[in-house]
Amino acid sequence: MLVRTVVCVMLFACLSVCATAQEVGYTDLFDGKSLEGWTQRNGTAKYRIEGDSIVGTTSEGSPNSFLCTDKLYGDFELLFDVKVDNALNSGVQIRSRCEGDTPDGRVNGPQVEIEAGNDDGSTSGYVYGEAAGGWMTPDDERKPHNHFIRNEWNSYRIMATGSKIQTWINGHQISDLVHEDRFKSHPQGFIGLQVHAIGAGDGPYEVRWRNIKIRDLSGFVSLYNGRNLDGWKTTGNWLPQDDGSLMIEPREGESGWERYDAYLWSEKKYRDFVLDLEYAYPPGGNSGVYFRVDDRADPVEKGIEIQILDSSKTEGELGHHDHGGLIRTQGPTKNMSKQPNEWNHMIIACKGNHLQEILNGEKVIDVQLNEGAMKDRPLTGYIGLQDHGVPNNLKFRNIRIKELK
Repeated sequence: MLVRTVVCVMLFACLSVCATAQEVGYTDLFDGKSLEGWTQRNGTAKYRIEGDSIVGTTSEGSPNSFLCTDKLYGDFELLFDVKVDNALNSGVQIRSRCEGDTPDGRVNGPQVEIEAGNDDGSTSGYVYGEAAGGWMTPDDERKPHNHFIRNEWNSYRIMATGSKIQTWINGHQISDLVHEDRFKSHPQGFIGLQVHAIGAGDGPYEVRWRNIKIRDLSGFVSLYNGRNLDGWKTTGNWLPQDDGSLMIEPREGESGWERYDAYLWSEKKYRDFVLDLEYAYPPGGNSGVYFRVDDRADPVEKGIEIQILDSSKTEGELGHHDHGGLIRTQGPTKNMSKQPNEWNHMIIACKGNHLQEILNGEKVIDVQLNEGAMKDRPLTGYIGLQDHGVPNNLKFRNIRIKELK
């Protein structure tokens, strides 16, 4: 009986850890070994595995070809690297499907553009409706840019949440598109890697993808509505901005960090969750994310904090007071700090005593809270953002949470 009990406890612990990792982290869409989970639709372009990449090669006389995930996705964050021959146009389908919902039907839906461009720039990162109405990004917003680097690997990030599609290339935001009509017609669908058709006598050309990862964003709710502080409690000077972000601008004379009522506190308590937010600090900016705070008048002793700090120039081993560090516990495994005034992306997941943090795409904290300095902290509490006083003006946006069962 004792053996069975021990086995059950170990199994439960393992399941809890695995569930948290799955919730907070990214799932690899390509395992580096096979194309399991993918199906080619339309066209006769060739897809093969070479090293850590999927390589698509054009086929003369073929229509557009697509290597598509068997699984469908609605709200998600998609990451990948891509390298394309200068003469080839390509793209990645999102929320797409086949006409008539048949395996051989014409692939249609939103497509994020991939093209090397020319000396005048590239239209990579804008959104096109493949067999779905043409360009979704308006003409006046579709301006050539130089963020896509020719003959090099380029890192893409795509966020699809509701009717909004946002794209970044090499850390630069390209698109912030809201398209209600396309969301109504394509609320979910497969991810597809396009090899474009070519003219007679052209090619062959190639496009390569690697590090293809996705994170399911279904079930998240916004903690900040972009307009006012409904759902929050504070005496601090937290100011909604026209771009939907939220700025903390300490008033004259408001200095120091022990002004706990000036922190921005959630009105609701949370236990097991995934918290997802973005923020930008000024040079030297200092703040923090508090969670599971039982007493908002004493968060340092009655809660948990992950540090927000401009550590962009910090070299060497990082401590718990550096950016991404778990205060009083450990520093981040890697310095992932963006430069001042750039947007950082933090994900915090708590399930029981298991805590994970992903900072700008890298897992930097993975601990069991009951095995360190936080072992006596509550498992339920408020979420808070720190007002560190003058001159620490910071902006926050896209503050979302998903409660875990």
